[in-house]
Formats: sequence, C-alpha cells, structure tokens
Amino acid sequence: MEFQKIGQTTGTLYLIKESLFDPEYLLTDHTANFGKLIYDSLELEMGTAYIAGKSWKFDYDFEPIGKREVLIYDESNNLLGNVIRGYGYLSNPPVLIMTNGLKATFSDVAAFSSECEWISAELGRLIHIKSPVFSLTDTITIIRKDMPADTIALLCFLAEHMLILLRRNSRTHSF
Repeated sequence: MEFQKIGQTTGTLYLIKESLFDPEYLLTDHTANFGKLIYDSLELEMGTAYIAGKSWKFDYDFEPIGKREVLIYDESNNLLGNVIRGYGYLSNPPVLIMTNGLKATFSDVAAFSSECEWISAELGRLIHIKSPVFSLTDTITIIRKDMPADTIALLCFLAEHMLILLRRNSRTHSF
C-alpha cells in the first residue's frame, strides 16, 4: 500500500481499526492514507508503524518493580526514544523522550474521559486524540501543524499504542 505524507493543511486524521479481529490500524483523513500500525500477535505489546519511506518499531519493556516503558526503534534498530511510565498513572502520566530532543507528556484531557493529548513543555499542545471505548475509529486533531509530518505520524501511532496498552492492562493497573 502506498502512503502519502501528511500535509501542512491536514487538521483531522483518523486511526481506523481495519477489522475486529485483525490488529491493524490505518492512519487516514478519508482522502489519503498516511500509514499503518500492525501488530505481530494478539498480545499487542510490539507493533510496527509504517509511513511513506519510513517505519518504527514499538517494543514493550516491563519491570515488575519500577518503570514500564515503550521503546521506539527505526527500521535499522536504532533507538529513537522511549515512553516511560512509573506507578500511578494519574500522578505520573507517560512521558515521551526522543533522541532528537522532543519531550512530551501523554495526558488525559479530563478524568474518565476518552480523550488524550500529547503536550510538550516547549511547544504546548501537539495533538488531541478522541478514542471512544467501543469504537473502531479514533479521531486525531493536529494542533501544532508546523511539526514535521513524520513527527505527527509517530505521535498518532504512539498514542494508539499507548491507549491499547493502557486498556489492555487496566485490570492489572500496569501500563
């Protein structure tokens, strides 16, 4: 499948789960397709995101006593960054730290809400994600349209990955 680059005028994107039993998510604006997030198994711990000319691998590292983190690798297995979360989601939301200097926090918009945002201390609000629990489609609003297209796509896929991990582990209160 051919993917397009996200344009500067794109304001709203959709991450669509392509099938109820198939762990694949398509990033689209209903006109063009910008990428896909694919999981190797139903455990949904490790996934690969594909965009035009690039891919990222999301790996999950869990320490029984301590932090949980998602590791982000490029197609050459170079570590690009990680999302770290300690215990207590409300007091310590997940924090993204990239090797290119980007730092952002993955925060709920409100308590018991199905909406989250990536927020950077330097850049402010980056993207807003509305993810209804029983829906196959998440709506993503790009707030900072001046970010590189690759960064927008990475934040979209990473947000979906985080939501999947949080929902999957909500019963055990682990990330």
